[in-house]
Amino acid sequence: MKAFEVNFDGLVGPTHNYSGLSYGTVASIGNQAAESNPLEAVLQGLQKMKTLSDMGLKQALLPPQERPDIATLRRLGFSGSEKEVLENAGKSSSAVLSAISSASCMWTANAATVSPSADTSDGKVHFTPANLISKFHRSIEPPTTSAGLRAIFKDPRYFVHHDPLPASPQFGDEGAANHTRL
Repeated sequence: MKAFEVNFDGLVGPTHNYSGLSYGTVASIGNQAAESNPLEAVLQGLQKMKTLSDMGLKQALLPPQERPDIATLRRLGFSGSEKEVLENAGKSSSAVLSAISSASCMWTANAATVSPSADTSDGKVHFTPANLISKFHRSIEPPTTSAGLRAIFKDPRYFVHHDPLPASPQFGDEGAANHTRL
């Protein structure tokens, strides 16, 4: 069987904004409240993907997650129609509204840890979505990330899917962005 690498990018969603949600991250805080242009950002992302593809690299994308995340607002106790839920969340906490509207899933390096088949005892590719518990706006991503990866990589002959680690600081997992494979 021939193995190959595929570069996955995230696609910026229509609610892309600079809310400064990643405290301690210089770029996040430095751009807080800057004007965003989601259309320009998505076009830049697509151009980057095309450039890599034109260079002969295998390129794919993970679609943006639904934002604003009404289901999370409902879990936080907001009720009513979607419009009422959003309006009440905005009145109650602009920080919560920013978090559930974040397009942060575009940072796919944090989406999961992918163990290549060459590194696993069963010779299959293993996917473990990151729990992303250190930031609220990222912590809402794992269920959708997991579902997306399971849909894309669904053949059990080649792929194994694991649930994210428990959502506890003891098992905080920020995905493969913090891994190096030598």
